[in-house]
Amino acid sequence: MKATIFDLTGDAVVYRDLEPCDQALPRLDALRAELGLPGGPPPRKRDAAYARVILGLARAAQATRGGPPLAALAVIGDTDNDRMLAEHLRAVDRLPCYGFIGEDRPVAAEALTWHGDTASATRWHLVAPWAQELSRRGVPWAATAILIDIDKTLLGPRGRSDGAIDDARAEGALAVAAELVPELDVPTFRRIYAELCRREWHGFTLDNQDYVVATALLIATGAIGLDELRAETESGLIGDFGTLLATTASRVVPSLAGLHQELQARVAKGDPTPFKAFRRAELTATLARMADGRLTICGDLFELCRELAARGALLLAASDKPAESALPTPTQTAAGMLPLHRTPARVE
Repeated sequence: MKATIFDLTGDAVVYRDLEPCDQALPRLDALRAELGLPGGPPPRKRDAAYARVILGLARAAQATRGGPPLAALAVIGDTDNDRMLAEHLRAVDRLPCYGFIGEDRPVAAEALTWHGDTASATRWHLVAPWAQELSRRGVPWAATAILIDIDKTLLGPRGRSDGAIDDARAEGALAVAAELVPELDVPTFRRIYAELCRREWHGFTLDNQDYVVATALLIATGAIGLDELRAETESGLIGDFGTLLATTASRVVPSLAGLHQELQARVAKGDPTPFKAFRRAELTATLARMADGRLTICGDLFELCRELAARGALLLAASDKPAESALPTPTQTAAGMLPLHRTPARVE
């Protein structure tokens, strides 16, 4: 069976920019004004402000469909960021908030372990007994908003097809690199890219794939050496990606000059997703994997959420993907490409 995320949530979906795909829901700037939040880049999932925005969107969505005031919240995800979101939601409002953090760990015993109001599971199918426990506790599903993580939870569930998400990102990186630098030493680029994806580089890259891919390109084309970058980040001479761009401005190969200028301009404006071409390539690679079955929708979550929606629950989905990795350009749309959440994938 094939289905889409849209089949569960409609357009009640937000990507990294926190602008809901459903145009009937309030924009981020409107929510910030209503909630008294400052401007700047959109908050990330680990931030308390993210929980406030998500709760504002949930309340607006519930009001738009004419549902009763929300009486409970639930978060379904796969990482500590999702666990922290549940904690922040409890802190910003008096509503009870329940969490489910799952993955398939076939080498571990099946276990659903509760820590307060959040449970961790070693199998995705344990989301069903988790929901049964919430029903036993009296959760009123018709007055409950369920916030579903997309990446490596609903789509590409961790322990099943999550590798396809990473593979799509790597393929997108290589595709745009090879297009920009036809003479690129591909094995060297792959090695550098893999190195920069390691956790030890997160202090510099901020785990931002735009920074990772662009930095790998600069290293692979000789603008800076990997050892030089390591030494200068450790010494503090290069503290962030913007400083790296300034440092390498006179060293870039001609084929990367245009990209380098574009990156500098976007970083100067505070754009957290400055490498647009890479993100478009990532989207193409991701949708290809959804089409051929390598990237799947979690059947356990899909069936449970469909059942809870039938009982009145409000379903919203969120992804940390930049919009450029999830929403096609007008040109891509004209070629038949659909938004990530409207693209069919196999349910299993």
